[in-house]
Amino acid sequence: MPPTDDQTSLPIPVTRYRPVVKCADCKALLTDSVSRRWGRGPDCRAALHSAPDPGRFTAEQDALPGADEP
Repeated sequence: MPPTDDQTSLPIPVTRYRPVVKCADCKALLTDSVSRRWGRGPDCRAALHSAPDPGRFTAEQDALPGADEP
């Protein structure tokens, strides 16, 4: 019978400590789960949310050839 604690099939090695995760923008250490999930600290996430909305726009596009024919 194989051992039940065999972890060789897991994609990420299981260790006793969580890996160190740094913010993608400011390189600060991330400690809370939301920041670790996003990969960004609270201030950097707030900056992402405060970006102006580009709004709706119409794209200039040429008519497709043969689009008028059935």
